[in-house]
Amino acid sequence: MTATSHTGGRLIAAVLLCASPLLASLACTGEPGDRTVRIGIRHSRFDPAALSVRAGETVTFRLDNGDPIAHEFIIGTEAEQARHERGHDETHDGTPGAASLDAGETDTITYTFEKPGELVFACHLPGHYAYGMRGTITVRSP
Repeated sequence: MTATSHTGGRLIAAVLLCASPLLASLACTGEPGDRTVRIGIRHSRFDPAALSVRAGETVTFRLDNGDPIAHEFIIGTEAEQARHERGHDETHDGTPGAASLDAGETDTITYTFEKPGELVFACHLPGHYAYGMRGTITVRSP
């Protein structure tokens, strides 16, 4: 929930939003210095396929599906990915840390990494996960 792409503007926006208890619970999950990461999707692969972030960091993912077929981008633990692989959700738009992209579509999602550990991002359309359409996120201590 960044008001502007300028770090100074983000700091001002964060201070203003965090002044309100209601808005603070909705918008103050990140801190100045948070970033945007571009994830390219091509030939049913994510690029980059490995990321490193800080616990507490909010990252905006710009997802560019360069393939002529649909894909998903879902962030979660190995256990959550296993549940998605068995599930049959038609779309993930609006789900925190997830997006469904049509062929050639670009979308953005914002996700706050709560605690250190390892996460996976993946596509669970039929056969995509088994094909290797996944990546890793290492969440470091702040």
